[in-house]
Amino acid sequence: MYSEGEYVIYGMNGVCRVNGITTLDFKDVPKDLEYYVLFSENNGGKIYVPVDIGESNMRRVITKAEAEELITKMPLIEPIIVDNEKLAEEAYKKCFRCFDCTEWIRLIKYIYHRKQQRLSSGKKITATDEKYMHMAEDALYSELGIALDIPKEQVLDYILKELEFMK
Repeated sequence: MYSEGEYVIYGMNGVCRVNGITTLDFKDVPKDLEYYVLFSENNGGKIYVPVDIGESNMRRVITKAEAEELITKMPLIEPIIVDNEKLAEEAYKKCFRCFDCTEWIRLIKYIYHRKQQRLSSGKKITATDEKYMHMAEDALYSELGIALDIPKEQVLDYILKELEFMK
């Protein structure tokens, strides 16, 4: 069970803070069913998640030690493989829905490489690539920001500094 004040990843909502556990007083809702009250760090909204369902759809935000280890391993993480460009978006969705930092890094690396190839041949990044790159970066930087106790906007600079330090 998650505790009040704890940060979790909850599906497409990304990083959420557990604000408590409550029951709901609505018609046709069992009075004994407990809900996590989550506060979405992304959109500031409240989310009510049944405790029994939430356990399978949520995970704790990685720890500071795990975040630091992940950053040191970033150069070794291979990008995703997309065999068929027409099915790229499906591969992106599958990767993103894992809700896993390593998978988000793999996705970012693939799209970044693809973007560089397109730019070098005089083409723009596709709207789909841009959308999933933004989603993956936002998810990754949000989680790392919480784990490292720094603002999300400073995470990329932190990563680059750490990787440069390792050289």
